[in-house]
Amino acid sequence: MKHSVPIFVVGGTGRHGGTGRMVVRSLLDRLIPVRALARTRDDRADDLEKLGAEVVIGDLTDRQRLIAALYGIETAYFTYPIAGGIIEAAASFASAARSAGVKRVVVMSMAPATPMSPSHLGRAQWLAEEIIGFSGVQCLSLRIAGVFFENIELLHRSEIKSDRAILNAFTDIPVNWLAGEDVARFAVEALVHPEKFGDQTAVYPGSPEPYTQSQVAAAISDFLGESVRHRTISQSEWHDRILELTKHDVRISRDMAGHISAVAAHLKEPFKPNDLIAEITGTPPMSLTDALNSGVIKLT
Repeated sequence: MKHSVPIFVVGGTGRHGGTGRMVVRSLLDRLIPVRALARTRDDRADDLEKLGAEVVIGDLTDRQRLIAALYGIETAYFTYPIAGGIIEAAASFASAARSAGVKRVVVMSMAPATPMSPSHLGRAQWLAEEIIGFSGVQCLSLRIAGVFFENIELLHRSEIKSDRAILNAFTDIPVNWLAGEDVARFAVEALVHPEKFGDQTAVYPGSPEPYTQSQVAAAISDFLGESVRHRTISQSEWHDRILELTKHDVRISRDMAGHISAVAAHLKEPFKPNDLIAEITGTPPMSLTDALNSGVIKLT
């Protein structure tokens, strides 16, 4: 099917584990034009233009510039970093989308997006999605029911190298693990083929094979050829350990530390596996072994 109207993508210049750039690339590979929002003109924005995207500079909280950026758009992809400010950004975006005549928005979300979430960002994400829905624009939330493989490198690489350990607030129960590129493939299907989702307003893609933290540590041990163990620590201890990482890694924030540690500490039931990604995209998500061997999990 030939698409003449661009799809609008927020988050195309995102950093760690960000799906936006992968969504842009996948859409362009399908010869679907893309208009991508970037906050500043930098190398990441230039890279999107080299891929073939139309890049517009603006901020999610600048409603007037958003209206101009969304002019002529029918479908948009909305994502936001694991950081504060999403409610204001969603309100501005929803208002601009309604004014510009946008018909449909696909939101990259997370399973903890509920009004009773233990995480302040989970509660904020839920409210942001409510605001977009209230605007009258058709909204589909992709509430990813899993943990990103990329988080192993982000949160644990230094301690794996130094202590041969994975320390976090997760108990040793099965959890869905997913790669950013598999989530991006799912998002592209949601953007291009809304008929696959019917009248659903939220879906919860997971993985067919959950792994416990001990299983993750064992797979990493096999990959590195050295023993790596997992140990559960308290929410406050993990929060403080993540905060330490912010001193050396701009991808991590105080909000992220609060969110991830709270969700992990309050997760008491195993994740239910599902085949939704394979059902929608036709290709199953990568396994833990795939993620290690392909370099999705960067440990060496």
